[in-house]
Amino acid sequence: MMKVIKMKTDGTAEATGAIMHKVVNKYYLDMAPYASLSLQGIFDKIKSLPYREDPEKTETLMRPRFTMLMQGSGGDCDCKAIALAAYAKLQGLPCHFVAIRRPGRTVFHHVAVEILVGGHWLFADPTYSYNLLGVGRDEAERKIM
Repeated sequence: MMKVIKMKTDGTAEATGAIMHKVVNKYYLDMAPYASLSLQGIFDKIKSLPYREDPEKTETLMRPRFTMLMQGSGGDCDCKAIALAAYAKLQGLPCHFVAIRRPGRTVFHHVAVEILVGGHWLFADPTYSYNLLGVGRDEAERKIM
């Protein structure tokens, strides 16, 4: 049975982040087939998945297995971030979600992951194929979720 969590958006990064953490904690073993990949390898695999927007005014959060298999209606930044965070949890790497807001915007509209590697937080945004592991936009405001 496919597990897709659909919720009405309420405008808060905290509410979405709390649900994302619950999905990771419950379904991180979905990433077991990818356990042999390096962090760079899984980052590249997730960012290669096509981006798919959520239906209007609905936040769709999918368990990692369905994001990786491109099943269901998700595949945007939060679905990809959940898959990467689940991989990190599987590997025993501490991580958290980061809500992002570009200059001039009033709401946080994007999410990525930071993973603790070698005592440093590594920024990881697997949303788009051109993103690089460890590279984020400096001008964006970030908030830990």
